[in-house]
Amino acid sequence: MLKNRIYCGDTVNFSTYTKSYKLKKTLKNEPENMLIFENTHEAIISRKLFDVVQKHYEGRKKSDKFGETDKYAGFLYCAECGSKLYLHRARTLDPKKNNYMCGGYQSRVTDCTAHYIREKVLDSIVLRYLRQVVNYARDKSDEFYAMAMANGEVEAQKQFKENEKLRSEYETKISQLDNAIQLLFMDRSNGKITDERYDILSANFEKEQSELKAKLNALDSQFDEMKVREKCVRDFINNAKQYTEIHRLTPEILKSFIERIEVYEKSVKHSRTCGNHIVIYFTFMPDKAITIDRMISENDETVTL
Repeated sequence: MLKNRIYCGDTVNFSTYTKSYKLKKTLKNEPENMLIFENTHEAIISRKLFDVVQKHYEGRKKSDKFGETDKYAGFLYCAECGSKLYLHRARTLDPKKNNYMCGGYQSRVTDCTAHYIREKVLDSIVLRYLRQVVNYARDKSDEFYAMAMANGEVEAQKQFKENEKLRSEYETKISQLDNAIQLLFMDRSNGKITDERYDILSANFEKEQSELKAKLNALDSQFDEMKVREKCVRDFINNAKQYTEIHRLTPEILKSFIERIEVYEKSVKHSRTCGNHIVIYFTFMPDKAITIDRMISENDETVTL
């Protein structure tokens, strides 16, 4: 259920295949070979909540040839083309020179640039700002909650009242259309209208009903997003209270606090003194970026304005 898109209203075809009709073993298909139809039926869980859950399953699951897992796998992306940034390291390379580069640039699938950034530089930036935000959430949780929600509760209550009013209107209209379709059927049975006329009118009524039901689902999705937003904030605060100190970054810590990290190209290409612009999306506000409007040099780990 945690990974099946059917629960958020989608239909997925060709999710599995067999190599030959003689072989009964079923294999999992690659995503690009699947046929996906979105919003084909009523969802059990909202798409927003489903997407949040998927975040916990992203990234590299297996260790590399060094027996290690890249901690940024599933979190680090190119800000220009959207490709993942991949870690480069070697047994003969000084660990301090481990670096990330844009996957689109490496594979030449996009017309992008390297977005080269050293791992130690990225660690320094992320760790510094993660500590600041986590300390704030832990030590001043009420103030942090108010800041993160940013009048969200007032807006939610207002939106809830508006949604309930619209819901009542939509449900009343849907019920009226049900009655109209029934009366229309009776008129056709009694010979008051022709079959052709019945088909036209019933099709119009059913189309209007379908549109109203879609609007009802949209109202539910809006309310689900409000609940997800509050849950993200509260989960962030609870996670922050479990960490009195963060000495180093781990996949578990990143998963608890960070949704996504985007790296921009240096303003001066190939410069060893000009740093990369970094944008962090924290889990308490996954749809809004916390921009780090600062640069960091490869040779100087002091963050400057």
